[in-house]
Amino acid sequence: MNVQTAESSAPAVLEPGTLIAGRYRVLGFIGAGGMGAVYRAEHVHMRKTVALKLLHAEFLAVDEVVQRFEREAIAAGRIEHPNVVAASDFGKLDDGSFYLVLEYVDGTSLRALLAKGALPLARTLHVARQTALALGAAHAAGVVHRDLKPDNVMLVSEPGGGVRVKVLDFGIARVAPPGQNRDSTKLTRVGVVMGTIAYMSPEQAVGQAVDERADLYSLGVMLYEMIAGVVPFDAELPSQVLARQLVEKPAPLPPSTPPALAELVYDLMEKKPEDRPASAQVVLDRLVPLTPTPSGRVPEPKPRVSKRASYVAGGVALLLAVLVGLLGGKHEDGAVPSAEPSASASAPQATASAPRADASASKIDASTPATVTATGAPPASAAPTSAGSAHATAAPSSAATAKSSSRDTKSSKPKEPASRSTPTQKRRTGPGGIYIPPPSQWFK
Repeated sequence: MNVQTAESSAPAVLEPGTLIAGRYRVLGFIGAGGMGAVYRAEHVHMRKTVALKLLHAEFLAVDEVVQRFEREAIAAGRIEHPNVVAASDFGKLDDGSFYLVLEYVDGTSLRALLAKGALPLARTLHVARQTALALGAAHAAGVVHRDLKPDNVMLVSEPGGGVRVKVLDFGIARVAPPGQNRDSTKLTRVGVVMGTIAYMSPEQAVGQAVDERADLYSLGVMLYEMIAGVVPFDAELPSQVLARQLVEKPAPLPPSTPPALAELVYDLMEKKPEDRPASAQVVLDRLVPLTPTPSGRVPEPKPRVSKRASYVAGGVALLLAVLVGLLGGKHEDGAVPSAEPSASASAPQATASAPRADASASKIDASTPATVTATGAPPASAAPTSAGSAHATAAPSSAATAKSSSRDTKSSKPKEPASRSTPTQKRRTGPGGIYIPPPSQWFK
């Protein structure tokens, strides 16, 4: 195969085998656009197939066209995302013409699919989600596409059987300098209309400055067409389409359209940018829950819960937790929780070691202080043994009594009052240390 070079001229259609920039060999012609022609080419050293875009020679003297070509190279090179066609090289030939090397995409355009009519719901949502991802990546990089339409959306088959969406052709994109927001840079001069009338937003159609929400409007038109099979606004003349874009609302979508999806389409196609979703991420968040089930049905979105309802639900849950802990919880010592001290706990410990008449006595000496009888509790000898009492109420043996008397006699320190040595039962508390009364006192 004879190898030609195109360093001195940029012919309208290059023959296969033509060498561009010394490293790209033309393999075939793909198509021509408004500014240039696109070829399938191969990197002669890497043996990698690429898409080679050449600027038409007649536009070399038109600064605005050259700037747009450069803008496309910068935009495609700035965005790194699986759903965006990437740029790998950009250069200038000896004759002053420019070339742009892009990722080669071998697939079917969305336009070709729509020529057969509306798409199935599952495929529509799939294309919309991946397109929203591409737009989100572009907008995050400071790039606004401004010409989103089915012709610039490709569907590429993947080895695993899936289909990947690729957004391409950033020829009229706005590339904002780093650090600038959507309001700091106008996309074009006011009064200059660029793009495709059927898919452009009203503000773009009248030549006003636009931002990322113009791309979201175009996505809404594409969604409408994928669902209904036709564009929302159509007429014989572009001026008539423009007039309808500005003043008319789109016709209702087919009744079979899930309500949440129809609402999203209408929101995307609002006339005023501020009435549309604020970002591609917001659109994606509304698309993801609409993923069809295996039966093909789109689930209804979950109702939104207000903050007030959330607070009420949280308060009820906390109250239930407190009641469950109060009724079913256990005290630290294993006893049933109670705020009132038991009779055994209130009985003085000294009564158990009081002197006895003899070892067989079964009752407390009459001289023992009856401190518990004042509260109405039975004598300590009759009270059951509790975990908080250190002595048994039964009469001790004579040997134990003797030992106790001997220790009491030898002790030089006076004993603490019985009321101090009596272990007290902790009051049961709830979350945060708040005292919770026993059920018997709830209604007093």
